Amino acid sequence: MDKHSIVDYLEHIGAKIPSHGGGWRKMLCPFHDDSNASGAVNFDANRFKCFSCGVSGDTYDLIMKERGGTLSEAIEFASTISTTSNPTVRVPYRTSGRIPVDKATLGRRGSQISSGGSRRTAPGS
Repeated sequence: MDKHSIVDYLEHIGAKIPSHGGGWRKMLCPFHDDSNASGAVNFDANRFKCFSCGVSGDTYDLIMKERGGTLSEAIEFASTISTTSNPTVRVPYRTSGRIPVDKATLGRRGSQISSGGSRRTAPGS
C-alpha cells in the first residue's frame, strides 16, 4: 500500500508548501509559530521534519501527533483529505461506529455474507 501524500496533509493544515524538488526543501513549520524556515519536507521520502520544535515523521505520524488516535484512525483520516485517493471510496472521517457497507459492491455473494443468509451446499451433502 502506498502511503498518503505528506503534501496533502500539510496543505490541509494550512502549511505553505515549497516548490517540488529532490531532497529536503525548507519551509515554515505549521506546528508552531515560525518566522524562519525551521521545517523541511522531503517529497521523495514523504517525510517532514522541524528542527526547532522537533516534530517529524510521515503523514500518519503527523496526524497521530496532532489529532491523537491510532495508526488505523490516522490512515482513515488521511484518506478523507487525500487528493490522490479514489473519490468514490472516500467517506467523511468518523471517530467511531461501523464503516457503512454497500452490499452491491461486495460481489456476487455480498447479500448472503452481509445479511447472514444461508450458504450453498454442494450437491449430495
